Amino acid sequence: MPTTRHGAKLESQGHRISSLTPTLDHMYEKFKSGPKPASDFEKSVADFMDVLYCQIKELKNEHAQLRDEMLFRNRDVTDSVEELHLSVVKTEQYSRRDTITVVGLEKPETETETNLSQRVAETLSNSGVQVTPDDFSVLHRNGRDNRTVRGKTIPPSITVRFNRIHKKDAVLRKYRNFDTSSSAPRPVKIYQSLIYQSLTQHYADLRSGIFKFLKSDKNDETYINGPICNAGLKPKWVTYQSPTSGFAVKLATGEYFNGIHVWRDFEKIILSNFPNCHTSAS
Repeated sequence: MPTTRHGAKLESQGHRISSLTPTLDHMYEKFKSGPKPASDFEKSVADFMDVLYCQIKELKNEHAQLRDEMLFRNRDVTDSVEELHLSVVKTEQYSRRDTITVVGLEKPETETETNLSQRVAETLSNSGVQVTPDDFSVLHRNGRDNRTVRGKTIPPSITVRFNRIHKKDAVLRKYRNFDTSSSAPRPVKIYQSLIYQSLTQHYADLRSGIFKFLKSDKNDETYINGPICNAGLKPKWVTYQSPTSGFAVKLATGEYFNGIHVWRDFEKIILSNFPNCHTSAS
């Protein structure tokens, strides 16, 4: 359906013309099947009716062609906007390739950037990879105050940007759940702290949506109208790989796939590989 103002107007006009067409055709057929015109005036009226009827038909066809062209252009513009949005999202995510988020590291009453850097370095070094404050280019708390969730005190998370990507990757790779062949669940846990990949809002929402689907069941009302529903699929892990590969997903049964940048990518994979997950809407 067209989304532009002009497209919506054409759509409305199209419905009105379509509703009038049967009446017009019926009236014209009755006129043509009636008595033949005898006088010059009646012949003139008949000729006028023929011309008018043909012109209305031509206008209807031209309107339909214009509407189809508008729909095509609208789809083309929509596709271009989606491609541009995805390009921006990929670029933003690529800018985080050297960044992780640490969750759960307690926040003391007095905390400086220096002692925070030291505590984060010590925490990350528990992975088995030696990390020092000199490995960080930027480090900061994502908020000032603790939060209380279900009676538990949650300190503000910490964004950590490394000077070298390979050091960040080395810290993550020390954990089996960042290995595509592993069976451990995510996220990475170092004592009481958790390490997450730093994701943009787009990819964070997409990851959340994938997990929500894989933890649902076939009767979940969220997916009942399709095109996909979950017929027994369970996640092993979901992780962002790169601007090219997007998200990779490994199921508990061993299937692995990647190339997921938007929800539609995930739907296509499910529809292609798991026939039992089709709904009547697909």
